[in-house]
Amino acid sequence: MKYIRKKINLENFTIRSIPKSVLVKNSEGKTVIDTENPKYYYGTIPNFKIDNKGNFILNQFGQKINNTINVNIFLSQKYDDMGIFTDKSYITFTGNTLTNKPVGFNSFVYGRLPAAPPNFYYSPPNSVSGYTDDSFLQQVKSYRKTNDGKDIYVPNLNTSNNTKTIFNGTLVDNTEKTIYSIGASNNNITNTGVKYTTFKNNFTKSLDEYGNTINYKTTIFEVNNSGWGLPNVSLLASLKKEEYLGVVFKPEVNSVVFINRGVADIFERHSLLSEIKTTNDIDTNRGGFIRT
Repeated sequence: MKYIRKKINLENFTIRSIPKSVLVKNSEGKTVIDTENPKYYYGTIPNFKIDNKGNFILNQFGQKINNTINVNIFLSQKYDDMGIFTDKSYITFTGNTLTNKPVGFNSFVYGRLPAAPPNFYYSPPNSVSGYTDDSFLQQVKSYRKTNDGKDIYVPNLNTSNNTKTIFNGTLVDNTEKTIYSIGASNNNITNTGVKYTTFKNNFTKSLDEYGNTINYKTTIFEVNNSGWGLPNVSLLASLKKEEYLGVVFKPEVNSVVFINRGVADIFERHSLLSEIKTTNDIDTNRGGFIRT
């Protein structure tokens, strides 16, 4: 589920004009505003649309038009080209292949190189690192606590839901920092998953998505990439049948939208239920905003 935060200035919908029809003379002969006049809407947002004279705007059937606040929702859609699903057997090149990779050759830039063996497309392992928050630290703590109520991080304690294949747990814990891994393979904890280092005495100040100031323990993450090699590189033909060129499946539009009303949080759950029309809607929204 994707959250899009939008702010609407209600001042743009608030009536700030006073029709002449609500101006009257008082006993002293002065012109005053008759605030009891039904056409007096100053400082309010009317339930129905009105013109600059305070009269209701009617539709073609003579009915009042509800005064609504429009919110632009950008729906996304995807479609698949049927031609890309065509398979074709690949005939391996039987002539002389290149033995030395050209200097500066990059398959991501230059694409396929004729007569080049698969190892021309191999790349060495690399790693990506950066700063993040300490939210994943809670996943590797022990159920036990110290006598003064502090969390305990036990090295090599696997806190994953699938302990047979996945390792989530602490690698090193001392007075300075806690090093832990999330999503690592049990067979290769060091080089798989995401490794985090959370410093216990260093803190980072940041802003959340609502602009509020938050503080968390400074954390560094590191991900090792195995690169491109024999397990994930192969040379295959990429073909399309002419009769399928330009033919696509019916577009799939993501149109499941619910507006979180923010200030009306106490009524939010009831509003969510009002969006459910069929049992299929429950399945559609279960992983998003409906939880049973």
